[in-house]
Amino acid sequence: MRRAMAEAEVGDDVYGEDPTVRRLEEETAALLGKEASLFVPSGCMGNEIAVAVHLKPGQSVLLDRLSHIALVEAKAVTEFLGCRLLLCDADRGLLDGVDVARALGGREGGSIGLVEVENTHNWASGGIYPLERLARVTRAARERGVPVHMDGARLWNASAASGTPLDTFARDAQSVMVCYSKGLGAPVGSALAGSGEFIQKARAARKMFGGGMRQAGILAAGALHALQHHRERLVDDHRRARKLAEAIAEIPGIHLDPGTVRTNIVIADTGDDAERLGEFMRSVEAEGVRVGPASGGPGRFRAVTHLDVDDAGIERAIAAVRSAARSVLVA
Repeated sequence: MRRAMAEAEVGDDVYGEDPTVRRLEEETAALLGKEASLFVPSGCMGNEIAVAVHLKPGQSVLLDRLSHIALVEAKAVTEFLGCRLLLCDADRGLLDGVDVARALGGREGGSIGLVEVENTHNWASGGIYPLERLARVTRAARERGVPVHMDGARLWNASAASGTPLDTFARDAQSVMVCYSKGLGAPVGSALAGSGEFIQKARAARKMFGGGMRQAGILAAGALHALQHHRERLVDDHRRARKLAEAIAEIPGIHLDPGTVRTNIVIADTGDDAERLGEFMRSVEAEGVRVGPASGGPGRFRAVTHLDVDDAGIERAIAAVRSAARSVLVA
């Protein structure tokens, strides 16, 4: 990947003249079954651009309460774009058609200009949308003339774990965001995909967010290498995540159902307050392993498997969590 970045053919991407960026965008769009895509610095910017293109100021986006847009991009959506969030308590973070129909048929339905789904869902242990459920969501939105945006930061993982092609997941969404810097291991970058007209508008919105880049092919080359070489190995991350989850589930003081872990995200609950959780996480980090707090409860923490975590790393993580639990949670 570093070699590809060093040898990348570059040009000025603001003028559409970077050939490596163009190749990355074309290959990404083809995989997602869309007409075009746009290389952006981050997934956050990709989601924010999608909202900016789909919505007018004063309109709302319907989404799960624990979705990434609601938890991380909320200020950009509400304060910068002047739009609103209509939060839904979805089952395990995954909307269903009835949620969309109820919201769009309710008092605020007329102001809803976008429905957002997250696949995989970060704070639902990397939960995957079943195709039937996703179809009910998109059908309910389409019948009411409302577009759907998919936050597919980890759509690669959803595809690898389920065997469902990327373009099948993305088929009925009017826009899709994917990240190269998650499980694929690229140092920087995401993409937003949709129709040619949508991406033309997204390119203008990217400038508004300060996302115009010049010789961006250096970054795009790393993402292109990841796209071409690192998708098949995602099943290894999933296998390691399951092993980690099964081991953590047996540790006294920690609550975890390993059956909820299908991809590369493991979320567990200590049942304690934030202060005690912080002590536990610091104890884990002292052993050379990093876990982070998870939304949805004061005692929840998250561990993620990725390109840089091998089998030996999983064993280290298990030992670190077990040691921290023994000294902090059940001491």
